[in-house]
Amino acid sequence: MLEKSSYPEALAPQPSDIKTIDLERIVSLLRRQALVLVLCVAFMIMLAVIYLTLAPRSYLSAGQILIDRNLEQVTGEGPASTSATDLEAQVLNQVEVLRSSRVARSVAEAENLTTDQEFLNPPPSFTQRIKGFVGLGQGPQSGMLEATQDEVVGMLRSNVQVDRMGRSSIIRVGYEAPTPELAQRIASAYANALLQDQLNAELEATSAAADWLEQRLAEIGESQRQASLAIQQYRDETGLSVGEDRNLTTRRIEALSDQLAEAQAEMARLRALSEQLQAVVAAGPQAASNFVALLGDATTDPAEIATLRNQVATLTSRIAEIEAGFGADHPQLVTLRAEKSALDSRIFALLQNLDEQYRTQLSIARQQEAGLRADIAAEGQNAGAISQEQVRLNELQQRSAALQALYTSYLARYEEAVQRQSFPIPSVRIVTDALLPEAPSSPRTMVILAAALIAGSFAGVVLGMLNELRERGFRTGAQIRQQLGLRFLGYVPALNLDGDAPSDRLRKDIRTLVRGALGARIGRRWGAPLMETLKSTRLVLQPMADRGTAILSILSVLPDEGKSTFARSLAEMLAAIGSRVLLIDADIGADRSGLPARIMPSQQGDWRRVAETDLESGLVTLSAAAPEAGGGDLSSIAMQKVLAEARGQFDYVLIDLPALGPVIDALTVLPHTDASVLVVDWGRTPRRLLRGMLEREPELADHIVGVVLNKVDLGKLPRFTDAGGLERFAYRGDMRSSPEMEPAQR
Repeated sequence: MLEKSSYPEALAPQPSDIKTIDLERIVSLLRRQALVLVLCVAFMIMLAVIYLTLAPRSYLSAGQILIDRNLEQVTGEGPASTSATDLEAQVLNQVEVLRSSRVARSVAEAENLTTDQEFLNPPPSFTQRIKGFVGLGQGPQSGMLEATQDEVVGMLRSNVQVDRMGRSSIIRVGYEAPTPELAQRIASAYANALLQDQLNAELEATSAAADWLEQRLAEIGESQRQASLAIQQYRDETGLSVGEDRNLTTRRIEALSDQLAEAQAEMARLRALSEQLQAVVAAGPQAASNFVALLGDATTDPAEIATLRNQVATLTSRIAEIEAGFGADHPQLVTLRAEKSALDSRIFALLQNLDEQYRTQLSIARQQEAGLRADIAAEGQNAGAISQEQVRLNELQQRSAALQALYTSYLARYEEAVQRQSFPIPSVRIVTDALLPEAPSSPRTMVILAAALIAGSFAGVVLGMLNELRERGFRTGAQIRQQLGLRFLGYVPALNLDGDAPSDRLRKDIRTLVRGALGARIGRRWGAPLMETLKSTRLVLQPMADRGTAILSILSVLPDEGKSTFARSLAEMLAAIGSRVLLIDADIGADRSGLPARIMPSQQGDWRRVAETDLESGLVTLSAAAPEAGGGDLSSIAMQKVLAEARGQFDYVLIDLPALGPVIDALTVLPHTDASVLVVDWGRTPRRLLRGMLEREPELADHIVGVVLNKVDLGKLPRFTDAGGLERFAYRGDMRSSPEMEPAQR
């Protein structure tokens, strides 16, 4: 037998082949499922067109309103500018006010919408029209319609659109209606209703504030009057004026304090002079002449003091001159010194007199200081006596002043509220009036068509993915190699053969197709794949044929996979190139019933006698159902004898075996063959079934030398290959369809 090795499942991926998203596979998937994708998109677009045709048209009219707090400052009485946070809250508040039922009720009353037939009788919706077509909806209503105010308010709130324009203080308010005129009318009514609501709210607030302020003014005025009466009554009871007594006492204390300070300063001066004179008197009369200057502050005659100073100076100078000129023993010095001693005694007497005067003045100053201190203490006791009464009077005065200030403040606010009542200014204004819409706002044709296109594409992709997941057969040779680990021999295109024709006619048609493919008289579109597959099979069998007869079994998993047609085609090709070929038809098919027929010894004979030889090609065909070949029992001695004798007479022995799935006969004859070729129906043979059979029968997998994909639609084959797959480029020469190419093999 031929030595075989398992085919590698796949080459190791190169770094350039490893991608996060394989775009080539996605493109291949889209190409394969293009029809599903187109149908889904077309269906969605058709639904969109139906919706656009039946859906009623609606028109949107919108205006813009500005929230401007500066309008309140026109009269100079408005509040100060608010912060960004406060402005944000005001805008959001106005948005909710526009959506409220209060404004909607104002619009309904202003436009009289409870009896407006254009508003109450809109065109039927899309669902109503659909129900009308199928007979489930009600017919159009006739006569005058009328609705309650709550119903109208609900309809208005469901169709009004209120949005803030970015981060600005502008609010866009719009209304969607069946007609442009109605949409404009209601949108304008909403803007006017907000202005009127602001005015009404301003009037209500100022009126309530004015009433409350008026009541408070009356209460505060009465309280202030009672406080004034209490002050006057307390004055009468205590005899106190408003701060006069306390101020007088304070001024007296301040004057006495000033006098006390002056007395203390004078006493300090006298004390200093007295102490100095006491020191001079204590020194004696000898040094009295040195202190003549102290007599200047006394009551002594200034002329006398000046004379004394001159005499002292003259005597002192004369004594010094004589001592310097004549010595200390000069007789005149005695006279001069006696005169000076008499002068010193006189000055000393004056200093003693002055000392007595200062002592007397110091005593008087002390008495004066003590008297001032006593007066100050008396005035302090007088101030303390009236302090409690003055505190109570101050409390009454403060309360009266506070009530007066409060009354003045409330009076100013009351006057402001009265002025605002006469000239109310709202904080909103219309910056853009609602215009008459020129085109309908819904349905949006381009948006709906784009959504239909996207939805159709999505549905097509989903269905395409489901189709891909439901794909259970083999489509390419790469799948054979990767999932089965077997050698791929090639593609056999679908051939238009009449399966109900007589066997002779069928053989003749196969011979014609094979020879046409050999002679290049049939288009390369399918002839080249067929011939290349047959040549690949022959190339696999060539090593066995070189050593002797090659016995090849043709297998398939399920019936009607084209195995017999492939076996006949391979036999015709081998015979056409001059090889001796024996084709054993062991696929009994529907003719087989239960156990094989019992072959009597008398029926056994030479199998060559029942074999049929084609005189034109030399192909020998033997039916395994013949008694000479074992009567359909592939494991019989007769079949073994046929194979043993055929090894020396033929180059190739091809056995068309029954399908592996339904019966086990094929497995019984495999030990007597050299190799097997597995024929797989393109896109129909289940992958799981084939993999399971090869896993259960490992000897069968080792015996198979190659796999052939049969009944291939060459027009669809490139859809299942990668962008660089050989199947996309191998057969471009002839792209024409042939009438002989239809799946009808057996």
